[in-house]
Amino acid sequence: MIEIRNVSRTFDGKVAVDSLTLKINPGSIFACVGPNGAGKTTTIRMLIGLLLPTTGTISVCGHDIVADAVRAKRHVGYIPDQPFLYDKLTAREFMTFVGKIYLMEPSAIQRKIDEFAELFEMTPYLDELCESHSHGMKQRVVLSAALMHDPRVIVVDEPMVGLDPAGARLV
Repeated sequence: MIEIRNVSRTFDGKVAVDSLTLKINPGSIFACVGPNGAGKTTTIRMLIGLLLPTTGTISVCGHDIVADAVRAKRHVGYIPDQPFLYDKLTAREFMTFVGKIYLMEPSAIQRKIDEFAELFEMTPYLDELCESHSHGMKQRVVLSAALMHDPRVIVVDEPMVGLDPAGARLV
């Protein structure tokens, strides 16, 4: 499902990731644990195609993240450590936007919005601007958006940052 082969990444001559080789099979849960500066977020950003490896290759569901980026990214849902939303969109508009990026049918988008609104207790907030949401609510919207297209791979970078205990349980 995920294959990282001899991947390295340097920034201005400084090695952030050094010759990483890793295979993660379907159905697996995998966690990267280490101190700040160990290369965890850099590895995640390469895995989802936000950063290019200096050397080596990464494939997701058989698609090279560099050579076949669009197909590889269709299989990935990404939840960053800091939620990114368009502040002037509502949660509903943001999730609709993401669904359209993945070429989902309007009826499927609406079904997913309804499903996640109930699951993550967001219904009262769906039509409020994202700029007015708490950090925890923003994280729920980002989580919902990442799952909209039923990705085969879910990549999460520190999902509990800033969540209250109730929000962490929901996630």
